[in-house]
Amino acid sequence: MLRNFFLMAVFFLISVSIVPADNKYSEEHKDRVKKQHESDLKNRSEILKKMNAFISESNKAVFGAGLELKIPVKSEFVTDIKDTDEIHTGGVIVPEIYGYVNSGTLNMRSGDSSSSTITGKLKFRDRIEIIYQSDKTETINNMQAPWLLVRRSNGDEGWVFGAYVSDGIPSEPDKESGRTEWSMIIPASGKISSRFGKRVDPVTKRRQTFHKGIDIAAPAGTPVYAAEDGVVSSAEFVKNGYGKLIILKHADNIATYYGHLSEICVISGIHIQKGDLIGRVGSTGKSTGPHLHFEVRRGDQALDPDSFIR
Repeated sequence: MLRNFFLMAVFFLISVSIVPADNKYSEEHKDRVKKQHESDLKNRSEILKKMNAFISESNKAVFGAGLELKIPVKSEFVTDIKDTDEIHTGGVIVPEIYGYVNSGTLNMRSGDSSSSTITGKLKFRDRIEIIYQSDKTETINNMQAPWLLVRRSNGDEGWVFGAYVSDGIPSEPDKESGRTEWSMIIPASGKISSRFGKRVDPVTKRRQTFHKGIDIAAPAGTPVYAAEDGVVSSAEFVKNGYGKLIILKHADNIATYYGHLSEICVISGIHIQKGDLIGRVGSTGKSTGPHLHFEVRRGDQALDPDSFIR
């Protein structure tokens, strides 16, 4: 009986010292970890008090019978709890983290690879618990992202491609038009110098040329922010006129383009939240001066950004 009590107590004290990995999910739960650490310390103190009292009574009873314990259990043999900032374990995600499917359907697979067996399907806006983030990444539809082990509400588990999972609930598409109600932000501070639609090309001077986005004139170096949550699909210099270009992929096959940048501050494959710094205004590529060229597309179709910005 004594042995079982001590083993359970020591196991509890050791187990509460383990904390989640330092990754993008743990940043969202620092307060929770801190409160848990404080609770663990309080529980530890209570357990040690009970253990010391129990040991004292037990030793009196044993010694009174003329017996001697060869290895008496004392509180100093119980390892202390370290500060949470000193503990790091690889690949573990904080429990009870949820995401939402941002594509029409999403395959669940038996392993962290697109070549593994399909074990189920998820639907748009399904809520799933994220259990584990694999160290393996893959590029699918020009998007690079890690694989996630997830759990459905019915308890089924499987692997999904991380680019199709959002932190927040994606907008519901309108059933008639197929358009989603968005609330994107203006990605840079400045003056709109050219809007979406037909115009005179500022470089070639041709009339009736179609402008696929809006131009925001601003000093070189002006910060450029993500207009909406998404995944960095591309972040590089391109030779088709955009210069330094960032493409973010969003729900409903929507993508945003940020062109003519002087600096790119993100890399392909990472998740971005609305308002995150992604680059700086420049004049690279086909440009007559510092400005941000901002586009919204669904597939290959350019859409008016004014319909998405709120």
